[in-house]
Parts: sequence; structure tokens; C-alpha cells
Amino acid sequence: MRPPAGGVWPDPALRAAFRATRYGPPGARVALTGNGPAPALLGSLSGSLPDWTAGRWAIVTAWNPWGQMQPRARNDAAHTALLAQATAWAGAPDRTVLEALNGEGEWREPSLVLRGPSLREAARLGLAFGQAAVLYGCGRRAALVWLPPGAESVPVERVWLRAVPAGRDVY
Repeated sequence: MRPPAGGVWPDPALRAAFRATRYGPPGARVALTGNGPAPALLGSLSGSLPDWTAGRWAIVTAWNPWGQMQPRARNDAAHTALLAQATAWAGAPDRTVLEALNGEGEWREPSLVLRGPSLREAARLGLAFGQAAVLYGCGRRAALVWLPPGAESVPVERVWLRAVPAGRDVY
């Protein structure tokens, strides 16, 4: 699968979709807010974050490479391959993998929360599965790490997390 041709990276509609989605395991999801770091935002970030956000973490999916809808069978096979690689990666101390969901509705995608990765490990895994971005963070601080095809460096868009109340989450 190849990324969409030409233009601005990331595509503004794709960027908006990444920023508007919810991330994490069902019942323990988070949303992105603001352009961090911005101390003025801290007052609006009410609610405790889920336990999985403690320490370094990343969220990676293998579904819909480059933000282009794929058949379910292809997405399922890609997720199985991602889970196998992540499970092998998690064989080291202080590394765990949790099943998660990104997005809602027709764009709801199984994903993985990796606990303990470096930014490079997370980006490498996202690139291996043709992803436009991975979400990387430490506690409440997070970044959309954009993965432009063929780039030698990756643009990072800093954001903050806010908890999504379990009773108000949608899948």
C-alpha cells in the first residue's frame, strides 16, 4: 500500500481526524486537546487519566494504511502481524502490550497500547505498517508523530490528553 500522492503532509482532513479521535482500551480512552505544552490548558484537563498512560507509551494500529479504508480481511491480517511483532517486543522487562481501539463508527480500528517504548521504536513500528502517524506520550503529555513516507525525520505535534468518561465514550 502506498501513501496518497502529492500535497501537504499530513493532509488537513487526516490531521483533523487524528486530533478528533479517541484512543485507548474501551472504558479507559483519552482524547487529545490543545497544542502542548500550554500551562493555560491545565485547568481544563480535569479527570484522572487511565493507568496505561503512566510512564512512556505509544498507540499503534495496522488498520487502514495511510488513512485509506481497507477490506476487513486485510486489516485483520495486518493487526495479527502487528500483535505478533508487539508481543515479541514486549519480551523485555518493563514492556507491556494492551489491546485498544482508535476512533469511532466506520473508522473504529483495533490498535495496541505499547507501554515502555522509545519514540524511535514506536515510529519504526508505525512505518512498518504504513501508518500516517503514531500517538506517543508520557503521562498527560502526548504527541502525534507524523510519519511522512521517505522522510529522514518525523514532525511531532504536541498535544495534551484528557480522560474520556467511560459512560460518555462511543465505539
